Amino acid sequence: MSQDHVSSEEGVTDAQIFAAHVSNLADAFWWQIDALLEVTDAALPEIEKLDSSHKVMSSVSRLTSSLTEESREKLKAAFWKCEERQQSDGSPSFMESMWEEVKAEPWGPTFMMHLHEALQRPPRAPMFLQSTTVSAVSAFEVLLSGLASQYFTVTPQALDAASRDKEKEFSLRELKELGSIADAIDMIIERRVDELMFGSFSDWRKFFLDRMKLKFEDFAIDWEALKEVFQRRHVIVHNGGLASRRYVRNVAPRFAADIKEGAYLRVDPSYVNKAASELLAFGFLLATAMGRKLAKEYSEFFLNQLQKFTYRNLVKGRYEVVDKCSAYGESVSIDMSAQLIFRVNRWIARQRLNDAAVRAEVEDWDVRALSPRFQLAKHCLLGEVDPAMTLLRSLYSMGEIGFEDIIEWPLLEPLRGSDAYVAMTRTMEIPEGWHLSEVILHENPKTKTLHSRTCSLVQSNFRRKTIDQIDPSTALLCKRCKPSLTR
Repeated sequence: MSQDHVSSEEGVTDAQIFAAHVSNLADAFWWQIDALLEVTDAALPEIEKLDSSHKVMSSVSRLTSSLTEESREKLKAAFWKCEERQQSDGSPSFMESMWEEVKAEPWGPTFMMHLHEALQRPPRAPMFLQSTTVSAVSAFEVLLSGLASQYFTVTPQALDAASRDKEKEFSLRELKELGSIADAIDMIIERRVDELMFGSFSDWRKFFLDRMKLKFEDFAIDWEALKEVFQRRHVIVHNGGLASRRYVRNVAPRFAADIKEGAYLRVDPSYVNKAASELLAFGFLLATAMGRKLAKEYSEFFLNQLQKFTYRNLVKGRYEVVDKCSAYGESVSIDMSAQLIFRVNRWIARQRLNDAAVRAEVEDWDVRALSPRFQLAKHCLLGEVDPAMTLLRSLYSMGEIGFEDIIEWPLLEPLRGSDAYVAMTRTMEIPEGWHLSEVILHENPKTKTLHSRTCSLVQSNFRRKTIDQIDPSTALLCKRCKPSLTR
């Protein structure tokens, strides 16, 4: 790709456009996986309630809503009676017991029909988790398709490579319909990308290796586990979740050791989180590496994006993702400060993953010539609370560390809960834009009296305080506005 070529948009180079497109693709993929995991965390408890035995009655709620109050109470009593009876030895089946209780009621037969249907329905949680796995892989495929399209866009000479139908690239009708050379190029790129996406994971790997010298293995947390995710997706979509001969043959022995063809491959929350982490790290690193490869002048931009990605995943507790991405970032960064940021984030992640080797590495780290932020990092990683708090207070007073860092930065976790940390946060002022009116009070700097936001006594020099920053046992509350210390 020429670094000097300027696009039709004045002052915007092809390299800038390419970098923006690849970055947007990576971010969209990241947020989609993020959203899938958030939805899973929120929805799964409710879905599991529907699957639990004591929630069977919710499956027939439409029928029971038409019953009289007396009949509903009778049905409820029958239901619990049958459950208790079933738990004792020698009791008849639940359905038999229930029939004996309701068969004399006019609504009994209809109720039994609905109950039978509810009990026969397959559990919802496995279906939901399978769908989530498929959606996560689909999100990666969208990313891969976009990256391939960007590759052909910035390396048009690659379009000359032989395709399956090179001799008949366009029909006469298509040639008549095409309005320009640009339209023809767009159509060829679309076809090349379609050809690639119809291939297998091995075909995708070969494409990136042959065209860009990028090895898929370099970007995976666990290469064999990543390959298994794609095999699992194929089994879910095409074989109802039952292990196929292809699955048993193609996955690593540790995944196929106890699996026979036709066995049901269970997908649980742990598997979904593991698969999502594999895809997340792999996809974002692949996009980063491709961006740096084809737009070398924007290498620092892509590493800055990777740094943001790594930090946000550190905050969310995805430590395996952070470990992998930080290791890559540190290995390719030229700037020493960037290297150290990646290294510190990786140390934090490895500590959370119970890597005992971290302590010795941190103890050997010479920070005497480094900035106070890195000196703070060493103290925190070693759990040295007192010197860490001294540095933290100093950095905050100088504006080197802000409110958000102090309340969110995972590095400071060893300090939270200490008396010194709590005392410090109670003196901090929340930034503009952070507060919600119902959880913010204003403190008179002279009297220390707390007022609600709308109190007529509030002046511009009053300090904003969150509920968490206030000690209820010593707080002085305005007698005029009578602010509440509850959310």
